[in-house]
Amino acid sequence: MISRLSALAAVFLGLALAAEEVTITVDAARNRGPVRELVFGQNIECGDSRGVFSLPADAPTPRPFEVTWGQGYWDAVNNRPDPAVVEIMKQFPYGALRYPGGCLAHNFRWKESVGPLENRGSHIWTFGLDEYLAVCAALKCEPQIIVTDYGLDAAEIPQDAADLVEYLNMPAEPKYPWAMKRAANGHKEPYGVKYFEIGNESYHGNHANKPFRRFTEQEYARYFNATVAAMKKVDPSIKTGYILEGVESPWSPVVAKECAKLADFAIVHSYYPQIDALGPEPAFKAAMAGGPQFDHMLEEFRKIIRLGGRELPIGLTEFNVRSIAPGPNAWRYSFLAGMQNAETWCKLIQPEENILMANYWSLLNAMYGVVVTLPGAKVPPAGKSVEYKAASRFFRTLKSFTGAELVGCAVAGEPKCEAAAAPGVLAAHGDKLVAEGGQTVDVPIEKYELSRFKPFENNLRVSGSPEKRDLTVEIRDFGKEAYPVFAFARRPASIPAGMAWNAAVSFEARFVPAPDSTGSATLGFGFMDARGWDATRCAAAVYGVNTAREWTTFSHPLQMLGDSERLALLVRFQHMNGKLSGKLEFRNIEITARPAGHFPAYPGVSAYATKSADGKKLFVMVFNRSYDQTISVKIKLDHFKAAKVSSEELYQENVAAVKDFDPTRKQEAVTGDALSLRLPPHSMTALEFE
Repeated sequence: MISRLSALAAVFLGLALAAEEVTITVDAARNRGPVRELVFGQNIECGDSRGVFSLPADAPTPRPFEVTWGQGYWDAVNNRPDPAVVEIMKQFPYGALRYPGGCLAHNFRWKESVGPLENRGSHIWTFGLDEYLAVCAALKCEPQIIVTDYGLDAAEIPQDAADLVEYLNMPAEPKYPWAMKRAANGHKEPYGVKYFEIGNESYHGNHANKPFRRFTEQEYARYFNATVAAMKKVDPSIKTGYILEGVESPWSPVVAKECAKLADFAIVHSYYPQIDALGPEPAFKAAMAGGPQFDHMLEEFRKIIRLGGRELPIGLTEFNVRSIAPGPNAWRYSFLAGMQNAETWCKLIQPEENILMANYWSLLNAMYGVVVTLPGAKVPPAGKSVEYKAASRFFRTLKSFTGAELVGCAVAGEPKCEAAAAPGVLAAHGDKLVAEGGQTVDVPIEKYELSRFKPFENNLRVSGSPEKRDLTVEIRDFGKEAYPVFAFARRPASIPAGMAWNAAVSFEARFVPAPDSTGSATLGFGFMDARGWDATRCAAAVYGVNTAREWTTFSHPLQMLGDSERLALLVRFQHMNGKLSGKLEFRNIEITARPAGHFPAYPGVSAYATKSADGKKLFVMVFNRSYDQTISVKIKLDHFKAAKVSSEELYQENVAAVKDFDPTRKQEAVTGDALSLRLPPHSMTALEFE
């Protein structure tokens, strides 16, 4: 256990620099550009959730949580931005607000959300497009709007998106009829919305909506180019972004090449790392080791973006740790999540990152919300109260200790920390990057376990040959979501126990629906650590088999853990609508594996510095990224004479804690140009020099 005494020790030590101290040098005269508010973005979920998450596609109306109360931002009784929530939000970084909320854009038909309530798609839809923009005005933040990808027929979307731009940005004159409608709806002046995302994660389709739709990468590129051309014909000044999937996805290079001409930025989402199945120490180390590996991932995305012949910035429009486990103590609310995401924001504002915008998912209410004002999803309580989660504490401190201009900040002599491999995170040790290597090893399928299909045998008839590496599933009136395992493969003997390894699966597949089939589904291929999803969170999915009428080649990689001994192969029956019948076939199933390599041990200390617009205040944010070491640091100030310093030290013994807490605050006089302090393990310390 980490001693609480280390956390309560005095922050400032009027001591000489010890030999083991880390040195942080801040050069106040080295101006590195402005702190861009657009990078401190947030997300809001306020669209039609039917068929996307838990609400059935055939539900009579959307949930009022989103479309009446605006996730808590909207006072539906008085028809205004909720003044209490607006005041709460002033405590947080808030440069932009993204709407209508991730996958809810699949159902976004903006014309149903404007005008008199009685003319909207549902009488409960009191929070629509104009109300969202009223919230942005109250919060003094930049609007970001997602154009639908599946809410209308693809042929209708370009004109609909052009009408949207006209409604938002054109003067209320007869030649702009949608702008005239905006004025009639109560907003005469143009809104001047600049940033538009063309779809949201369109590569995974529209969930359980009917009919199921999913663009191929080529179809997405056609949709993007037609839609953006129509939008920019109305207002050439707008900025539009295309969607990338993963760095190893076949989607990304096609989209980067074919959408580059009309694009202004490339959209990346990151929920990283996956820590639901980990305990406090391995979760913390995975998050810290994942930081440098995430930097590497962003550089790989930049290489893909350059395939289009342009150096476009990245819009990281969703980011957080990956934590989807239910319950009030989920990692997404935790001290650890707050520390990781606060440092992510500090990194993303650096000019070399070329990040146009970054939107945290998500601040207020809903599944990920770390500020809770609505305890349920129906109506707000008579008297609102607010609950802050531990993660939110970091963001409040970040807001208070970030200036207007970036300045030089360098760390020297920091210790290095090691970490074992975790889902999606390579082991961190040594002093150099070791790329995935070794001879590719073919992994034979160990055996077919057709017995796993027995619960479904009345609807699924299975056949296949391990020697021929094929599988056929004859489907008759099947309507359940299911993920039956059909085979296993073992870790190759050539990859030593304890070493992470990369598996890759490739196959050909097709699905031929029966003429009398009345259902639809997302059919795919999955593979995972054989101990199961709940135990390891180590899995990958291959989508799109349901659209392959001819033999089509698919492939996908997955990093296995150091203690992964077996790989399970499964068939995915997802987003089931009605009763599905047909023949699902796989052939030439190949599995290869190789050592995953490792990253260098990660730095134990990181620091970032900004100053106020008038240059009279200097802010330094310091992270102790070691799980169990107290670290001494010396902060040297160049070109800045400080008279006093105020600090907030954020530390909790348990990194999984989700309850709000108070920082340790201190004020001291400063003499000379340096200051020594001790950083508790796994902590963030914010300093303001005057």
